[in-house]
Amino acid sequence: FPFVIINAYRIIYEIPNPVAPVHWGLGIACAVVALLCMCLTTLAACKKQTDEVPSQLMRPKAPKNGKRVLLERVGFIWRRLNFSQKVTVRNLFRYKRRVLMTIVGIAGCTALLLTGFGLRYAISSIGDKQYEKVFVYDTMVSLDDKLSASELSSYARDAAGVEGVAGILPAASRSIDVRGENKIVSVTLMVPQEPEELGAYIDLHERASGEALSLSDSGVIINEKLARLLDADEGDSITLVNPSGRPVPVTVLGISENYAMNYVYMTPALYRQEFREAPLYSTLLLNQAEGVSESALSEDLLALGDGVLAVTHTSGIEGTFDSMLGSLNAIVWVIIVSAGLLAFVVLYNLANINVNERIRELATIKVLGFYDREVTGYITRENNISAFFGIVLGLFAGVWLERFVIRTAEVDAVMFAPDIAWYCFVFAGLLTLLFTLAVDVVLHFQLKKIDMVESLKSVE
Repeated sequence: FPFVIINAYRIIYEIPNPVAPVHWGLGIACAVVALLCMCLTTLAACKKQTDEVPSQLMRPKAPKNGKRVLLERVGFIWRRLNFSQKVTVRNLFRYKRRVLMTIVGIAGCTALLLTGFGLRYAISSIGDKQYEKVFVYDTMVSLDDKLSASELSSYARDAAGVEGVAGILPAASRSIDVRGENKIVSVTLMVPQEPEELGAYIDLHERASGEALSLSDSGVIINEKLARLLDADEGDSITLVNPSGRPVPVTVLGISENYAMNYVYMTPALYRQEFREAPLYSTLLLNQAEGVSESALSEDLLALGDGVLAVTHTSGIEGTFDSMLGSLNAIVWVIIVSAGLLAFVVLYNLANINVNERIRELATIKVLGFYDREVTGYITRENNISAFFGIVLGLFAGVWLERFVIRTAEVDAVMFAPDIAWYCFVFAGLLTLLFTLAVDVVLHFQLKKIDMVESLKSVE
C-alpha cells in the first residue's frame, strides 16, 4: 500500500524512489489488536461450549427450534408465499445472529466499494467540472506585469483583433495571502475589467443550488474550498494581506463552485478603494470562434510582441489534469479489490458454517425428494436476502464514508467533487451482488456432495 499511495502522490510532488521500512511499533500494535480480537472471540465461543454438560457435548448439535414470525400475522402476504419462501422467512429469524453478521459484513463491503468508485469519480471529474462548468473561457494569455497600463491596453486591443478570437476580457490576476480566524491561505486575486461580462468567461455560481453570483463593490466572492479552509460563510469578513503588509478586510458576498486552486474575485472599484491603486490587467481571457486551430491561434497571439509571456488553452490543461489524476486509479482499485475479497470471505465463511451446522437437515430434505438446485436455493436464498439488506445498508453507509475519505484526502489547493454519480451506486451494488452469486455457485457444488445417509444416522 505505501508504494501505491506514494506513487499516486507523485502527480503533485517530486518524490524520490519510495522507501517503506517496517514500522515495528505500528506492526506490533496492529498484531496485538488482531490477536486480542481473535482470542476474545475464541474464548467467548469456548465458554459457550464448556457451559454445557459433557453428555450434551457428546451429542450432535441440535438445530434451533423454529418459531412463528411476525410476518405470519400478515395474512394477505403470508398466504401468497409458497412452502420454500415460508421456510426461508422462518430460517432468517431462526438464525438471527448469522443473518446480522452477513448484513454487517456485506454492508462494509458495499460501503468500501462505493467509497472506491465515489473517490474515483470525485477525482476524475475535477477536470470536467473546473474547465467546463466554472472556467468557460477557452484561452488565457499572460502578459508581462511590468508593462504600463497603456501598453497592456494596447495588447488587449491587438489580441481582440486576432483571427479566431470571439471575445476577450482583460483581468488583473495576482497571488495574495488571505487570513481567516485561524489560517492563512495563498490565493489568486482576480479582478475583471468588466465585471458584468465575467459570466461569459468564468461562471460564478453556488454549487448546490446553481444560483448565479454577481460581483459587487461591497464585497468579494470566494470559492467553496477557500471558504472551508477559512471557516468563512456568506456575510463573514476575511482579510486580504496587501504585499505592503497592510491588512485589507473585505466581506464575503458569495461562495462559488470551484475545484482547482483558490480564488478571490473583486470589482475594479473595490480594488482601487482597498489597495489604493489601479489594477493592472495583465491577464487576457479569450473565447475562441468555432473550428479555430489552437496551435495557429497560439502562434498569432505570441507574435503580438515580447509582452506576451504565455498562451494557455483550457483544453490542454484539462487533458493534463485528467492524465495526472488518472494515476490515482491505483488507490481506487486497491480499495475495490480489498472490498471484493472481504465480501467473498465473509459470505463464504458464514455460508460454510451454516451448511456444516445444518448438514443433517439438508441431508433429510434431499431424502424427502429435493433436487440439488432446490437444496442450493434453500440455503442461498437466505444468504441472498441477507446480502440484499446488507447492500442497501452499505449504500447508505458508503455515502458517509466516501465523504469522510475525500475530505481527508484533499489538499488545500484542490476540492474533490463532493457529489457521487448514480453509476457509482449501481457498480457498488452490482459488484457486491456478483460476489454473492460467486459464493452461491461455490456452495452449489459443495451441497451436491452431501450424503443422504447422514439423515439416517442415529443422534445417539
